[in-house]
Order: sequence, then structure tokens, then C-alpha cells
Amino acid sequence: MAQFPPSPWGHFFVDYVQDVAKLDEWAERAQVLKEEVKLILRNALGTPSDHELSWSMSSNELVLDINLKMKLKRHYTEYTRPIMIMLRILIITKEAMISIMWPFDFAYSEREDTRHQLGEDILDEAIGFTIVHLNSSLPNILDPLFAKQVRWALELPTQKRLLRTNARYFISLYEEINDATNSVMDPETYENMCKLLEYAKLDFNLVQAIHQREVKEVSRWWKEKGLAEKLSYARDRVVECYVWVMSTAASEPRFSQSRVFGAKTFNLISLTDDTYDAYGVYEELKQYTDSIERWDLAAMDDFPEYVKPLYHEYMTLFKDTEEELEKEGYSYQIVHMKQAVQELCRAYFTEAEWYHNRYTPGSEEYKRVSLVTSAYHASFLLTMVYMKEASIDVIEWWNSMPRIIMAATEIGRFIDDPVTNKFEQERGHVVSGIECFMEEKGMTRQEVQYLFKHFYDVAWKDINEACLHPRPFPMYILSKAVNLARVMDAWYNSHNADEYTFSGGRTKEMITELLVNAIPV
Repeated sequence: MAQFPPSPWGHFFVDYVQDVAKLDEWAERAQVLKEEVKLILRNALGTPSDHELSWSMSSNELVLDINLKMKLKRHYTEYTRPIMIMLRILIITKEAMISIMWPFDFAYSEREDTRHQLGEDILDEAIGFTIVHLNSSLPNILDPLFAKQVRWALELPTQKRLLRTNARYFISLYEEINDATNSVMDPETYENMCKLLEYAKLDFNLVQAIHQREVKEVSRWWKEKGLAEKLSYARDRVVECYVWVMSTAASEPRFSQSRVFGAKTFNLISLTDDTYDAYGVYEELKQYTDSIERWDLAAMDDFPEYVKPLYHEYMTLFKDTEEELEKEGYSYQIVHMKQAVQELCRAYFTEAEWYHNRYTPGSEEYKRVSLVTSAYHASFLLTMVYMKEASIDVIEWWNSMPRIIMAATEIGRFIDDPVTNKFEQERGHVVSGIECFMEEKGMTRQEVQYLFKHFYDVAWKDINEACLHPRPFPMYILSKAVNLARVMDAWYNSHNADEYTFSGGRTKEMITELLVNAIPV
């Protein structure tokens, strides 16, 4: 049986009380600033037309859709340069950041594949050279703000970071830059920068308040169900699961129900993972898997006591959600959610069979199953519930596993295995991809880890390419795949540690910045 660390949060968010008066004050100020910031950006961008600069405000979250490809090129003057830098703060939380910030379009065809590969090789060499050069130059950089940016980029590229973490960092950074360059800016520019900064802070804090209410709701559900106590063998990570889903799903207030349902279900998936991997007996797991296939609440009567609460909550949560979705005409969504959970449990049980039979699968067999047990396919679907945009076409597209989805799933798996391997093997976990590749390919552990790093790099290139191509659905649909990859980078890859299981250090600090500490305004 695994010995997981306790939750670093306890019931902190159940008892969390917001300062309503302060939130009202911020909301009122943000509404005033909205029109002023809108005017600043119009002037900086050369008075773009309405279709080039469209605005909407939902619970004080700014959503920008600006044709930067033309405007950055035409209006990048000494005056607009700081404005455009600050603009990045405002769009940093926009799900379509990758495609918005990319300045060129690339045509692609099969005949040009070799040329593209050559271009990628050149870029790889350039990246390698840049990393070496920045590392060697860092001790000699006298400007502390520039050194701060270099360290941030070397630790993990901006593109691979969580959007909300990025937003908070850049607000802080540009505030320091604004103060440091005050003496060389004309008064009007400095005043405009201050307004943009203030608006960015207010926007962050007001969106944070929405997330606080959601994590409070999920935490209260977790406490009322008593799942941490009833399944004491599993990881108690209710807050971490919420942040996982919050970082994956679109951040607009109208998707609040999706985030809450996704967080609850993701908690159940985390418990399911630990039940199969760290506690359950083979025969009992087989019975549990068969019952999930039937989705029959009555089957619970024959379960051992330890697994009844988990099964009961699956049945109850999905039943209540299905009734609500039927009223809104989205009942088809829950059907696919059930199928995702069933597929996940089948894959978990296959891994349990491997362990039970002391069987080491081949690399392809392992990959086929482990890409399911990464739970990324299920995660996407579970964050789509209650979204009217989650049409049957969208769900069927996702289930077809297009390359962007497969790439995100591969990133999750090939980051997870090297980081969690040692702890899992110490507790008698099923064989991991490291062992599968070592045995089949005759490779050393170091060689396999290098190979996984190569798979990871290729997968990120595939994600970038998919975001540049014409898209069949809105970017915030595709961005779920990008954000899933970002979560894995943030929690596993950036410090080469399992910061989901061991979440009391850096992860707690990150969550504190995202969900507890407002930005001083």
C-alpha cells in the first residue's frame, strides 16, 4: 500500500471568506477603466476597425481578438512598443495566445515535409545555441529585470507555462519595468501604462474571485462526501484537481459549471487511479471494472466496503448531472462521459492484469494502454460538460484522436513516466514505460529517458503546427489539448518532480498565487 502525503490544504477553501466589498470596488473601477483602456489600445493600434478590435466583458474578464499580424508590423513605434508589451498582459490569459502571437502563416503540404523538417532542425540548433548562450551569459547580466526574464525563460518557456501563472508573472514584471523606465517615458505614455497595469491587475483578481468560489464549492462537496476519510489509502488532492481542470478549461465565467463538474470528476478519477494502482485486490478490481461497464448502482451491494463510496459517487454525480443536462438538451454529453470513464477503468484493469501476471508488455502495447490511463482523453471530455459548444461533432472529433490530442496525451505520458517511475516501483507498481522500452529495445534507463525526451519534443512541435493550421472548431476547444500539455510541464517537467503527489512545496506556492493571494492594486 502506498503512503501518500496528506493534503497540504485540508479544508482551507471550505472556510474561505471573500471580501465582497473589495470585490465590488474592484468591479466598479474595472468598468471605468475598460473604456479608457479601450481608447488607449485603439490609439496605439492605429484606430483599428470594429472587426479588428472587438471587445466583450463578462464578469470583468477582458477578451481581446486583435489582428496583430498586420498591426504589429505597421505600428511598432517607440510609443506603441511599451503599449504592445502591456497588451501581452491583457491577452496572456486568452486561450488562443499561440495563434494570436505568431506573426506569420505557413503553408504546409506533404511535398514540403522535408523542407519543414530541415527548418525544424535549424530551429532546434538555434534553440540549443540560445540556451547555452543565455546560461553562460546569465552571471554577467547587470540588469536585474532582464536577468529575471532570462531565468524565467530558461526554467520553462512561456508557451509551455500555465496561462494564469504567466499572467501573474508578466503583470509583476511589467510593473517593475514600468517603474524602472518612468524617467525616460513621456508623461502620457507612463499614465497609459499605469492604466493598463491597473486594469490587468483588476482583471486577474476578479477572475481569481470566480475561481475561489468554484474551488470552495468543489471542496465543500469533497468534505460533505467524506471521500478523503472513506478512501484514506488514496491521494487527497481536491484543490490540486480543481487547479488542474481550471488550467485546462476555458476561463470565461460562463464555463463555471464545466469547471466544477470537471473538478469533481477529476477527483474521482484520481481516486480510481490509486484504487487500481495502490490498493485494490485483483479479483475485486475485476468486479469493479465489470460493474462500471454496466453502470449499475445495484452492483455496489456486492462490493467490499472500501470501494463502495467511490462507485456510489460516480453513479450519483453522473445521474444528477444527466438530469440537469436533459433539461438543457445536452444529455448526449453524459453518455460520452460515461464511456470515457469506462474506457479508463478498462485500461486501469489491463495494467492491474500486467502486474498480477508479472507481465511486461511490448512498447507499443504499453503505449496503447498507457495513453488511456494518462486520463487525458477523459479529462478533455469531462471539462466539456455543460458547454453548449460541446456538440456531437466536437466530441466525435475528439474521440477520433486527431494529432493535437494525441500529442498532448503523449506529452502527459512521456513526462510522467520518468518522473514517477522510482516512487511507483518502490511500492510495487505495474511496470512502467521505462522498463518496457529497456527490456524490448535493449536500452539503458538513460537511453530510454533520452528517447522519451525526443518524443516529448516532437509532440510539442505537432501541437504548435496544429494551432497554426485552419481549425475546425474555436481555439478554446483546441486549447484544452495545449493546456493539458502545459499542466504536465508545470507540475512534472519544470522541476523534474511529481508535484501532484508531493504537492506541499512548489505546487502549494503556485496555487497560493493563483487562488489565494490577490495582486495588490
